[in-house]
Amino acid sequence: MTQKRSKVSALIQGALCPERRQTRSLLRKASRGNVHAFMQAVTPYMSLVSEYLYLAGFTEQKARLLELTRVLCDCWRYLPYTRRVSDFERFLQVRLERSQEQAVPSFDGVHKVLNGLSHDGRFLLVARVFHDWSHKALKLSLRTRTSEIRETLLNLRCALCGVETDKLSYVELAQVSRVNEMLEGTHSDKICRKIEKEVGNQYHALQFKADWLVYRCELADLQTEMTLNGEQIAELSDATIKQIKQQPMEKPRLYDSLINQISFNRLPLL
Repeated sequence: MTQKRSKVSALIQGALCPERRQTRSLLRKASRGNVHAFMQAVTPYMSLVSEYLYLAGFTEQKARLLELTRVLCDCWRYLPYTRRVSDFERFLQVRLERSQEQAVPSFDGVHKVLNGLSHDGRFLLVARVFHDWSHKALKLSLRTRTSEIRETLLNLRCALCGVETDKLSYVELAQVSRVNEMLEGTHSDKICRKIEKEVGNQYHALQFKADWLVYRCELADLQTEMTLNGEQIAELSDATIKQIKQQPMEKPRLYDSLINQISFNRLPLL
């Protein structure tokens, strides 16, 4: 009973998150044609989109901002398809997957490993590692299970740290997985101390943790090149407003709209 109550409490807290509640309100206003409400709602996502596009190969600023504008315009165009914040984030994720088909990443040096990321891996790196999206938000945007999110994050960190999981024994991989859980930051301090004690003498687990912490610093430096400053956000907002004022919204068919009220499965054809 206590476990069920805690799960219900967590769901309620997620639903009542002030930031998401405000975003939901702004998106509802935007779906009725309020351009400025739309820009308020999407501004917090601009750096996330910019970082994803950079990792996907849009390293040249002009090309990246142009594609970012296209992404935002499509979000506006098909906004009537969405009802919840999770619907909007789901659409954004799908739209970014389309963008990655138009560029090829070509990193070298310490970041060469980023060239081999899949769309899901790239999206999780930006959304989870850079912007700390919750597992629930990731699950809804990628339409997958939480267990698969955790597994993909483990594989992502291993790939970025050069850990060849196929060469680890079952026990070694389990220990690395436990460290990854600790790095996710979802455990209490007590559980984290327990994990540290469990892997205290395990080379692969300790090396994985050390390598990730070092590479996370490298990613932080790279992130400063990918993210947008205040001036760029202002210019992007002005350019986007000019375009969407000339772009009508597309409304879903009645049947699609009814389906999307239950589950956001009727996405527009991009």
